Amino acid sequence: MNKLINWILVILCMLATACSDDNNETELITPFSLERNYYETRLERGATSISVTNGSGDISLAIEDENILNAIYSKYNDKEDDRKGHINLYGMQKGSTTLTITDNITKDVETVEVKVTDSYLAYVINDSNHPVLPAGTTLFLVNNQAQDYYLFDQDNIYNKPILKDNSYEFFITLDSGTGAAPTNYKIPNLRLYRHNPADTATTTSESYDFQIEMYGEDASSSYVLQIIQAYLGVDWEELTGNVLTKSPALVDMTMIMTVPDTDYRIRGVLSTVSIPEHILD
Repeated sequence: MNKLINWILVILCMLATACSDDNNETELITPFSLERNYYETRLERGATSISVTNGSGDISLAIEDENILNAIYSKYNDKEDDRKGHINLYGMQKGSTTLTITDNITKDVETVEVKVTDSYLAYVINDSNHPVLPAGTTLFLVNNQAQDYYLFDQDNIYNKPILKDNSYEFFITLDSGTGAAPTNYKIPNLRLYRHNPADTATTTSESYDFQIEMYGEDASSSYVLQIIQAYLGVDWEELTGNVLTKSPALVDMTMIMTVPDTDYRIRGVLSTVSIPEHILD
């Protein structure tokens, strides 16, 4: 009786294996296509990802101008994941080029335009009582010669910006403290210039200064300032006159800004979220 049961189990296993092989051989491969044919990525910082959700997952890439763009494809082997893989786009130089994506099995081809913009950094404002930078907005600071910035409503991020055609700068002020011996703390500040495009007689109409809180730590060791330096090219060493410290800093993207002699306080998080497309050159 036991021998009979064993033979039945063997036959069932063989049938199951055969069925599994048949299913693999007849697995349906959908045509390869992309939902979009235009992408943007920022210069030298971060990557824009294109998800590959159909086709065979076996694809090759061809870049028209490799001086402008680098692209790397990562294939997923997890069969439970509906995606086949993703393509990361890395900006090497400002400009536009085309990326041709070929599915080597289905022979489908997709060509997308990729624009590499200036690097930029987002400041996502969660809490604020300041009229210029209210809560629920995101400030994008652009690392270009004009030092442009844009302010968007977070709930309508793909609408026109609330503020544009403006510029910014970072600078340092000194706080000698209240003790007997002066401490000469160096305080980083952000200044936002409000330009009036209709006023041709002057380049700026007004400006707003914000102090970046450092919680008593050396400004040069702040992770927030390191991120600002990396994405916006701000040379804190030149501004402070000191070499950057090598002491480790907490990895915290929270940035709090205040306006001296007022109760204005802005709390937000530095972020690498993308600015809406077709805004930057």
